[in-house]
Amino acid sequence: MGAALALLPECPYFKEFFPDPVDVPDNEGEYLSIKWESSVVPWDSIYLQMEESRVFAVYVPPDSFFTELILHRGAPEACPVKSGSFCLPLTGSALPNSRASVWNLSAGICRDTAYLPVPKAGMVVRRVGSGEWEVGSGNNAALDSAMTLDSLISFYGEIPIYISEVAPCPEEGIPEWFEITNRTVLAFPLNGISDCEAKTPLKTSDSIKGKGSVLITKDSADLRAFLQTEEIPIYQISIAALKNTADTLRLCVGSLKLDSVMWGKAVNRPIKCPSTEAISPGFAPRVSNNQTKILQISERVLERSKKNAMLRIRINSQAKFELRLIDRGGVSILKKTIDSRANVSWIEIPQWRRCQNGPCFIHLQGEGIDETAVFIVRP
Repeated sequence: MGAALALLPECPYFKEFFPDPVDVPDNEGEYLSIKWESSVVPWDSIYLQMEESRVFAVYVPPDSFFTELILHRGAPEACPVKSGSFCLPLTGSALPNSRASVWNLSAGICRDTAYLPVPKAGMVVRRVGSGEWEVGSGNNAALDSAMTLDSLISFYGEIPIYISEVAPCPEEGIPEWFEITNRTVLAFPLNGISDCEAKTPLKTSDSIKGKGSVLITKDSADLRAFLQTEEIPIYQISIAALKNTADTLRLCVGSLKLDSVMWGKAVNRPIKCPSTEAISPGFAPRVSNNQTKILQISERVLERSKKNAMLRIRINSQAKFELRLIDRGGVSILKKTIDSRANVSWIEIPQWRRCQNGPCFIHLQGEGIDETAVFIVRP
């Protein structure tokens, strides 16, 4: 699978609707709530449409530093505004309070759709863990919507979970494993994950955190003993044995195929044994038996709007290395040789501003070291 259309924590999505208040006049009190994760956004307008009605735009100041918009009908002082949100008037036709409805949202390349059930008097309508919209009690309760595969795809534009690394022929005594990565900023449930061949997919209430990675293996105890760390999440399912010379690994959630990786001469991706195969550009460093990381980066998130923002790296080894700065599409932006024997202080990398918005990667290689660190670029 290629790079996502956008890795945008600033993408807005529907959070909550309150179509039928009962303690105010009929033309007051209703509202809808829209949320996003980053306070720095590249758009200034959100476009909304209820079914076939006219599209209307809401202007959001890019420098507002809020992450939630509440469109409210009625007196401004009655708006259920909360910390981190701001309120604007809701104009146009009333929200339907006696039938189901469909709402669409767009802002730049971001998209979201809400399929609302028939409301009930005095109750809000929220998106729940299953991705469905449900009617609940109370009109001002704060509840972040739980994003599912369908809703994530709706505004990220691509499957959020992908195979980032695979070990079809690890060192002797280490079980085969593969790594999956969440390309979005939102948690995604791991329940039902498999290699598309396991008779019993993963059963868990855990989630893979935003921009996080987990390892999947058929023997978690042996892999944990090899890694000698509790920091890396590991999950066990009965994955099929992988062929060293040529094979295909697939990733499924339930019966839905999310991603696949092939290797072998036929696809021009031979694998040397023992080794692991990182799927470029990859989000996480390769797993090794080194307890201490050689490559350090000063910042995990850099914002272009901050003029003094600077990426700095430090190499915790006295050796000669090749350093590369790689864009999210796998394009090499910078290649240079660094002799850390002459400089052990922090090294500035001003070329980070040439990265596209989203993930960008620092890759360090030399004298037995092969490490990758990721940082996120925001507008």
